[in-house]
Amino acid sequence: MAEGSERRKYIRISTVLPVEFRIIDEKGNRVSPWLQGFTQDISKGGICLVVNDLWWGYVDKISPRGARLFVKIDLPLKGRSIISETKVAWFRQDKLDDFNRYTVGLEFSNLQERGIKGLYAFAVMKKFSPLLVGGLISILVFFSLFSLLLARTLISQNRKLVSEYVGILESSSSLEKILSQEKEHGQFLNEQQDKLKNEITSLGKEVEKWQKSYRELLAAKRKDEVSLKAASDHAEKISILEERLGALQKQNEFLKEKSEERKEATRKIKEEVKELRKEKFSFSRKVIEGTYDWIKNRQDLVRGLVLSYEGDDSLEKTCFSYDQALATIVFLVAGDIQRAEKILDFYARQLRKGQPIYNAYYTQGSVFEYVVHSGPNAWLGVAALNHAKMTGNKKYLSIARKVGEFLFKMMDDEGGIKGGPKVSWYSTEHNLDAYAFFTLYYELTGDHRYGDAASKIKSWISRHTYTRRGPPINRGKGDATIATDTYAWSVTAFGPEGLLSLNMNPESILEFAIEQCEVETNFKRREGEVSLRGFDFAKIRHAARGGVVSGEWTAQMILAFEVMADYYKNKDPEKFIHYLEKAVFYFNELQKMLITSPSRAGREDPCLPYASASFVDTGHGWRTPKGNRTGSLASTSFFLISYYGYNPLQGRFLNTSLKEEYEKRRSQVAQRPH
Repeated sequence: MAEGSERRKYIRISTVLPVEFRIIDEKGNRVSPWLQGFTQDISKGGICLVVNDLWWGYVDKISPRGARLFVKIDLPLKGRSIISETKVAWFRQDKLDDFNRYTVGLEFSNLQERGIKGLYAFAVMKKFSPLLVGGLISILVFFSLFSLLLARTLISQNRKLVSEYVGILESSSSLEKILSQEKEHGQFLNEQQDKLKNEITSLGKEVEKWQKSYRELLAAKRKDEVSLKAASDHAEKISILEERLGALQKQNEFLKEKSEERKEATRKIKEEVKELRKEKFSFSRKVIEGTYDWIKNRQDLVRGLVLSYEGDDSLEKTCFSYDQALATIVFLVAGDIQRAEKILDFYARQLRKGQPIYNAYYTQGSVFEYVVHSGPNAWLGVAALNHAKMTGNKKYLSIARKVGEFLFKMMDDEGGIKGGPKVSWYSTEHNLDAYAFFTLYYELTGDHRYGDAASKIKSWISRHTYTRRGPPINRGKGDATIATDTYAWSVTAFGPEGLLSLNMNPESILEFAIEQCEVETNFKRREGEVSLRGFDFAKIRHAARGGVVSGEWTAQMILAFEVMADYYKNKDPEKFIHYLEKAVFYFNELQKMLITSPSRAGREDPCLPYASASFVDTGHGWRTPKGNRTGSLASTSFFLISYYGYNPLQGRFLNTSLKEEYEKRRSQVAQRPH
């Protein structure tokens, strides 16, 4: 069938989908490494694949009709991929100014009807969405331009800082992915060269053997018909072998040439990455300072409370107690003791009045949420104990005593802490908080009552929430739901040694969290979308909304990786580097979510949102705040806590921190010759 009639089966879509493919033989064995292209058209029977600058040697392998490709098509926002074997229906090559473009018609070989319909429906949806998206983009562009006209100089500078920094992170991330692909191509190339060398050596020996036999026949000087026929056959065989040997040698030379080209291309990419790293490190310190300023500038200096969110009108002037505990710890880590004490003073006054610690307040001090839960209470107690441990001043132990009395009332006979006085459920997270609180209290005071309470909670957690079948950590008693923060906080609260004492493997816990809760998604910015990887609130496979990166919970996972790196620092250098690189990677990815939220203080400092998507279900009974530019105190605080390598649940700085690693890498980059 002609190419034109073949292509009339396809529908044109307005956006492309990324495609990974590799060439396979008739038995399904791979003939190439993973290659990349994109869809141009999609039908119910196949796709039109476009590939720019196809790697050497592969053109001849995919151009024949009937050639086989194994393809994986990513469906953005769906959180899944379409995978199928395909056959080439038609092929076209276009020579452009700077590169060749190859267009290939592919027919699905083994894709189920349900998958075909799903892909086709997705394509149709994409075809008619540009008008709506274009309208929304136009509105956003108009709003951005209007805001820029009204912005002050400082706001403009902060926006530029965040925008350029995120751009550098995105470019650096993309180049590092290309480097990884080049490494895979290089390995494949080396394998082919080794294979060719072996063939050339083997064929050379075979040529020598036949030449020796031929010379022996000539030396015999026999003129009979059999001898002459044997000599003629030998000569023909030698000619064929030499021709084949010559072809292999030419192919080997071609491989060497391509190998050198690849090395040069890789060298140039590495140079670009180095330059981007220099730029990144020149920005990073300003970004860290800016995020701290964002927290500092939202504190009410009369009552001490810090706004939890900025940008969501429904949460205006709201201060959640858990967030206040985090802000207290950030101020302590930064050495800003007075600001930390302003927050603790507020809660000390509430307790002196005989009031409980409610979940949330307004900035002026009135109650926003008349609910009392164990977790926020435990965190306020942890913050007060961190203050005492860091400063040596025990004036806020009164807060810790009240929190301890409350938690003892919430404890059942087995040692489990209920979620609060008016609930019957038990949360793993709240029990981890309470364990950390009682452990810190015992460490500071030596009071065995608190040490015993910590031991009882530890046993309760081991018995009711840590499992050997299915997910290793339940969200609560009788609740097998996966909650990412319980994985991170298990590592930070107990430490690797504590988990091992419970026959829980901290490495397996974090690996499970990566496998089940890590997501890759796009985050919408004013300047455009960026791709990032981080951690969702729950198991992504069960989330119909698609993947969402939690700023706070991703930062908690980063801190857990630092704890693991710290544990292995003097035990296992390889694992130390592994976990440190994990922390660095996710920290760089998290920074792609940096925003500047609207500010009543007259400036837009960098901060982090609560999540990569607005007003979506977390899977745990609450939704993310509204607005794509809503800054989150919890996310920004844990971002800084992880940067400084401070473990609040154990009240200590780690011997390994991102700050130390960034400073070291910044110094190394600065010392390299230009």
